[in-house]
Amino acid sequence: MRLPIALAALGVAAASAAHASPQILALLSTDGPVPLHCQGDVCTAELSAFCLEKERATPETGTVYRAASKTAIVLLVTAADGRVREIDGSALAQFASVRDMTAVRVTIDKRALGGDAEQVAIRTGTDVALLPAPRTNDGRPHSAAEIARATGPLRADGALRVDASPEASVARGLARALDTLRFEDEAAALWHAGTASGVVRACAAEVAEVKARRKNIIGVRGHWTGRGIVGEPSLKSCLEEAHAALMTRLNQRYWKGEAPPAPAAKVAPRM
Repeated sequence: MRLPIALAALGVAAASAAHASPQILALLSTDGPVPLHCQGDVCTAELSAFCLEKERATPETGTVYRAASKTAIVLLVTAADGRVREIDGSALAQFASVRDMTAVRVTIDKRALGGDAEQVAIRTGTDVALLPAPRTNDGRPHSAAEIARATGPLRADGALRVDASPEASVARGLARALDTLRFEDEAAALWHAGTASGVVRACAAEVAEVKARRKNIIGVRGHWTGRGIVGEPSLKSCLEEAHAALMTRLNQRYWKGEAPPAPAAKVAPRM
């Protein structure tokens, strides 16, 4: 299974910037509520992201981020009786990078939502930017001007070139499928994939083919995915590669200033 990802071209930084503050990220708009999975008091979900600063270093996995000020993050809290209330989640949501700059994991402490919280979902628009948490070894932290530029005109440009693109819908579906796989099975992931269902089916077929082929190769224990050695092919690893590759392409197009392709024209039904 080979899905090479051109991450080397993204966020390449000089050695002197190794300890500089990493890229400010844009949180891809959710286009509706995204359910969080809760285990005990910890509720999480995986969301797509892209980089607003080409010249800064790519964040390492687990880099902590916080929402920039004046961004709309809404938490939808459902009580046991079915009542739903919306609250501002910008100060409650904690973020950490996964798969470089292409995805983040959002975490909510359920105890902060009140005792009636049974289910939690998150909804964001096209204005949300994520700032890396300050670190003691930051050699070049972000200036106020850099933050203003990234969260203002650069994020607004991303809303047009990335959030509004047809591929963004597929990225959202892949993130949802991946999140579902962490707690449920392949059928549930396909159900929640939406416009990414074709990618999920293709990955499932590819994984099955690779497993079948490897049965005839004695001693084969792992394979190269473009992101490293994976011991056993899985739907999760295939979808992770597909999601990272898609968000990387969108990021590259954004940096080049390219407009998203026009959506396909709808054909009027025949009478």
